[in-house]
Amino acid sequence: MSDGLVRSGRFLGVNWTLAGIFGLLLIIAVSIVPLTLTILQSRESDALVIDMAGRQRMLLERHMKEVLLATDGVNAPYEQTRDRLRERLIALIGGGTIVARVVQEERVALPSAPTDRIREKLLEQQRLLEAFFAKADRLLNTPKNAASYGTTRDGVLNDNAVLLEVANDAVAMLTQHSEARVRTLIRWELIVVLLVVAVASVGTWRFVQAENALKRSQAMTIQAFQQSDTVKSSLLSSVSHELRTPLTAVKTMLFSLQEDGDSQLSPMRKEFLKGIDQELDYLNRLVENLLDMSRLEAGMLMPRREWHVLDELVEGAIRRVEVLLARRPLHVRLAQGLPPIYVDGVQIQQVLVNLLDNAIKFSPPESPIRITALLAAETLEVRVSNSGDGIPSDELNRIFDRFYRVQSGRSYGTPGAGLGLAICKGIVEAHGGHIMAQSVPGEETTILFRLPLTTSVPARDGVASEPHPVEAVS
Repeated sequence: MSDGLVRSGRFLGVNWTLAGIFGLLLIIAVSIVPLTLTILQSRESDALVIDMAGRQRMLLERHMKEVLLATDGVNAPYEQTRDRLRERLIALIGGGTIVARVVQEERVALPSAPTDRIREKLLEQQRLLEAFFAKADRLLNTPKNAASYGTTRDGVLNDNAVLLEVANDAVAMLTQHSEARVRTLIRWELIVVLLVVAVASVGTWRFVQAENALKRSQAMTIQAFQQSDTVKSSLLSSVSHELRTPLTAVKTMLFSLQEDGDSQLSPMRKEFLKGIDQELDYLNRLVENLLDMSRLEAGMLMPRREWHVLDELVEGAIRRVEVLLARRPLHVRLAQGLPPIYVDGVQIQQVLVNLLDNAIKFSPPESPIRITALLAAETLEVRVSNSGDGIPSDELNRIFDRFYRVQSGRSYGTPGAGLGLAICKGIVEAHGGHIMAQSVPGEETTILFRLPLTTSVPARDGVASEPHPVEAVS
């Protein structure tokens, strides 16, 4: 009976361990990542509203100048400016779509005023604006030689100054509201991170058999959490560093679980563990992309160049995505006689990994993926191609923007935050290269990048080495 109880205890222990790991994944995937994206979207939305409110001041000044020009007989389009002032103010109060830039005819959607105080300030601006328009019309209808012209003109100028002050107050209130909302979201994010750390600690305690291993894990978690305070100024960097430690701890626990319990686990549980391992790899890639993007934006992702052979970089990238490739055909064709390249091998391999991962996600299962490389003029050109829905021509340049994803076809439901290609662009351009996309919708999509060839180490990088011969390959 005691043996049965032991086996039952192990069975329940394994179930609780699996439940804890699943719970950790759900907390990370369902809470932290969407909250991070919510913060970013909130900041972008608030920035747009603040920008539109700030432009009201410029339009007011422009309208005043046009009215004064009109009184001098100049044909100034003050009525068009007046319509734009009304349209934007109405959208700022109640929400709506407006023209942001007349030249490009770019239309943007604005939300309604976020608080009653801001709404009241905007309504006050609207009342003053209509009164100002009425006085401006009287000024336009008053002859310059009339006795009341000067008084009317001074009244219009005074009303314009009051309007500018109210517009500035509205911008200040919108800015303060945006900052307060971001601070609140960041506090919630820190609470979620604390929950993740707590869950990771509980899972570690249940699984790790040695007390020393548990203490090391807790110390690493606490240390990483303390260090996160130093990077709060950067939202992406903060979230990424906070996620990285618990993911590493869970990955370590999962590896130990697979190794130590391999003979005790049923096939179904092994399959569950394999699925968890794959999801953890995906989350790790997402965190690494967030970290790389924050380093790129901070100008800290500087290449550490050394001589590398492209064949080895390609081989290393393929090994890193071999689980994702599964049975998918992979065709590699590298031109003969490619010279060594003077690059940061880790970064260029990361570019290849991101391009392969992108090609796998956005192409049908079991469709082929191709890697080709050749010399083009004084550059090395590398291409990664796949079959699939393709990319619309008007989105080819936008796919390298951070957080941008193609709005059609296979992109819906495909995991990712839209950072992989943005990181590739940053790394390639940091090497003095260029990256671009070519696509025939419904047939083939190719992402290619070109790196300038170097025949010797630049003097600033150290002692110049012997030049490497560069030969064109067809």
